[in-house]
Order: sequence, then structure tokens, then C-alpha cells
Amino acid sequence: MDDTTGRTQLEPSVPGPRTERTRIRRHADRAVPDRIEDFLGAGLVAHVACVEDGEPRIIPFLYHYEAGQIYLHGSPGNATLRLLRDGRPVAISVTMIDALIASKTEPNHSANYRSVAVYGRGRQISDIAEKRRVLRVLLERYFPERHAPEDFSAATDDDLTRMELVAVEIEEAQAKAREGGPMGPGDSDADAAGSAFVRQI
Repeated sequence: MDDTTGRTQLEPSVPGPRTERTRIRRHADRAVPDRIEDFLGAGLVAHVACVEDGEPRIIPFLYHYEAGQIYLHGSPGNATLRLLRDGRPVAISVTMIDALIASKTEPNHSANYRSVAVYGRGRQISDIAEKRRVLRVLLERYFPERHAPEDFSAATDDDLTRMELVAVEIEEAQAKAREGGPMGPGDSDADAAGSAFVRQI
């Protein structure tokens, strides 16, 4: 149970699409809701958006995904994390570009990608043991070859007290992906002018 809200931690689940805001309108055939958690687990940067005083705000974060929650951490002075403490709505996007797609027609250049859009609400975490656990698994994901104390000094309780940690509880999400090669008119025609190819990233 979380110390600041009294709510029970979420059990592992796929936070799939539920409302109109997660309906894919363009290329609905690319919707892959069964891959939401895969994409969240594979991504490196989460772009976090919310509204402050009627104005939109967005900032990139390193993050950790686990059991229907996205964990964001930073200094106590981080303005976005301060905003998310109050449970206001938040949108998060994670995108990975896998390849660039060149077409024989200009408008049909594209990219192969994996992306997920998330909607939820943040809550502050102040429990030192939970902060230590989340920081440790986050570091293991980004730096699997590094370990304490050989490579760095472990965080102290004072370090963790000063660290801001917010968990965004996902209310719903949707994933979308493009795979394959060029799909423009003439791209598969060897006699058509121009060139078409896939450039892996």
C-alpha cells in the first residue's frame, strides 16, 4: 500500500484502450494494444505532458515501467514532478524509431516505429524503501553492466529523501506500430523511376 494515498499498488495488467481518446483514427490497422507493455518496457525516453495554469507543458524523462505504472524521478525542484503530485491528468508518449523508409514518391517516405500513448494520474511516493527499489531497477535497465559498490556508491537515505519520485497510474493506453518496407505506388516496380529502400537505425 502506498504511504501517501492509502491505495493498494496495482497488480500487473495490460492498461489497454478504453475510451475515445485512445482510439486510433489514422491507420487503425496499426493498432497493437497487446504490445503496450512491451513498448513501455523497451522505450528509453518518455515525453510527459500536463497543463499548468491553462498552458500545456511537456518534458522528456528517463523512466521505469512496472505493473501499470510509470515511475518518474528527479530533484525536488523539478517543476513537472511538483505538478504531478496533485493527481492531475497527465499524458505520456514513448516512441522508438526502428528504420527510415525511402519511397519513390516524396509523400510516401515514412518510418518503422513502435509507439505508445498513455493517460493517467500521478501520485507522489515518499517511502524510502520504495524509492530505493525503483531507483535500483531503473539503473539496472539503463546501465545493466554497472553495480554498487564496484562502479558507484549506493544512494543514501538522505539522497533518497531529497529525490522526488512520482508514479503515474495508467488509466488507459494504446500502442501503434509500423513494420515493413516502402508502400508507395511504384515502390515495388523495378522499372519505375527513383529508388526505394529501408534504412535501419
